[in-house]
Amino acid sequence: MRPRTLPCRPERGEEHVSLIAYEQECAVLRARVAELEARLASGAPTGTNGNGRRREPAASSPDSEARLLRAAIQSLADGVVICDHEGRPLYLNVAATLIFGEPSSEVAVEDISRRHGIFYLDGVNHVPLEELPANRALRGEAVDGVELFVRSEALPAGKHVECSARVIRDAEGKVFGAVVVCRDLGERRRYEAERERRLRAEQERLAAEQERGRMARILKCLLDHLDIVVWEMDAQSTFTFHDGRGAESAGLSRGALVGKKSREVYGDDAFLSRALAGVAGHERSCSHGVCWEHWAIPVTSDGMVSGVIGMSLNVTEAHQAKLELEAKLAVIQRQQEVIFNLETPVIQVWDHVLTLPMVGVVDSKRAARVTDDLLAQVSRTQARFAILDLTGVDVVDTATAGHMLNIISAVRLLGAEGIITGIRPNVAQTMVSLGLDLSQVRTLATLRDGLSFAIRSLPEDRGSPRRAAALSPPRRHT
Repeated sequence: MRPRTLPCRPERGEEHVSLIAYEQECAVLRARVAELEARLASGAPTGTNGNGRRREPAASSPDSEARLLRAAIQSLADGVVICDHEGRPLYLNVAATLIFGEPSSEVAVEDISRRHGIFYLDGVNHVPLEELPANRALRGEAVDGVELFVRSEALPAGKHVECSARVIRDAEGKVFGAVVVCRDLGERRRYEAERERRLRAEQERLAAEQERGRMARILKCLLDHLDIVVWEMDAQSTFTFHDGRGAESAGLSRGALVGKKSREVYGDDAFLSRALAGVAGHERSCSHGVCWEHWAIPVTSDGMVSGVIGMSLNVTEAHQAKLELEAKLAVIQRQQEVIFNLETPVIQVWDHVLTLPMVGVVDSKRAARVTDDLLAQVSRTQARFAILDLTGVDVVDTATAGHMLNIISAVRLLGAEGIITGIRPNVAQTMVSLGLDLSQVRTLATLRDGLSFAIRSLPEDRGSPRRAAALSPPRRHT
C-alpha cells in the first residue's frame, strides 16, 4: 500500500515533514494489519512470512509468534476488534479500547451498539446489529470505509471513525469470526479542516488581490481621462502620492509633489492644516484664471490621524458657465422689472386722482406688485380716486377678477374710492357667469368717463385752472 500524499502544499516545512512522517507510519501499520488479516483469512501457518516462504524454525516458536503478533496489534495506531462468529467482541487492542471501551462478555449481542455507543453519522440513531461492520463481514460482505460516530462514557464528546471488516475463516474455510479495523477520523478531519481553512484563506487572498487590481485599473482610468488630481499626505504633511491629468492644468507634472512638504508648496494652508487635524474639508479656489474644487479626507489609525487623502477637480469651465448664467439671469430680471413697470404704470392724471391701466394677464405675483405700487402712490399723493382701467384686458377668469376686487378693497381701506373702467362686453359676460358681485364697486364705460366723474367729485376749487379746463367743453378748431 502506497503512503498517501498531501492534497495541498503546506505553508511551513516542518509541518510538512511531520505530516509526511505520520502518513508513512500509518501506511506501514496498515500494511502490517493487511498482512495479518490476509494470514488469518487464508489460515497460513505462522511459520511462513508474507510471501509464503518459510522462515528458519530456530528463529521463533508458535508462542513467540503469537506474542509478537499480539504486541504488533496492540501497538497499532488504528483500532483492531476481533469478534467471534456471532459478532461478539473478543479482543480489542489499545486503540480500539480508547474508542469503544472495554469489552464485556455479559453484554448481549443485540446490545453491542448501545453498550459501546455506536451511532450513525447523525449521532442520534444507534446502528442495528445487522448493520455493524463485523456482522456484515460475517455475512460475506467486503466492508470498506464505513463511517460511524462513537460516543460513550469514556468518550463523551464522541468521534468519527472509519471501519473496514473482513471475515476470518479457519483452515477448512469455516467462518471463525471477523476482524474490524477502525481508524480515528479526528486527525483526518482536523487535517481536512486545516486544508479547507488554508484553501479559503488562499481564495480570499486571491480575491483581494483581484479586487485591488480592479480598483487600481479603475483609478488609473479616472486619473488618465478626467481633469482631476488625487493626492495623499502622511501625518508629517509629506506628499506620498500625486497623480492625475489635472496636474497639467496647474502647470505641474504628474507626481511632481511626491516627497515634498505641503508647506513648501502651499505655505500655511488652513484647508490642509484642518485635514491633518482630523477635520474633513471641501472648498473652492481660483487662481490665475483656473478654478479648483478640493476635497480632503483624514485617514485615522488607532484613533490617530495617519494621513490625508484628497482630490482636486478642475471646475474652471463650470465656474465660467455659472458666471455667465448668473449674468444672463440678472439681465433677464432687470428686463422683467422694466417690462412690469411699463405694463402697470401708476399715473397721476389730476390732483388726488390716479389711474392704473391694466394690460394682459393678471396673475397673483403681478397683482401683488400692482397692489403694493398703487397703495404706495395713494398714500403718497393723498389720492381720493384710483381708476383701474381694464381696456387692455381681453380675458378674465376667477383668479384675475379676485385680484382686481382685492385691489379695489385695499384702496378703499386707505380712504380712496376705486373705480373700474373699460370693461369689454366679453369680459362683462364672463364676470356675470362667474357670479362676481360688483355692486359695491363703481364701474364706468371708459377711462374718460372715469376721469370726468373723479374730477367732478373733487371738492370745488374755483381758482384751479386745471379744474376749469377740465370742466369746460372742448373747443372746436376751424
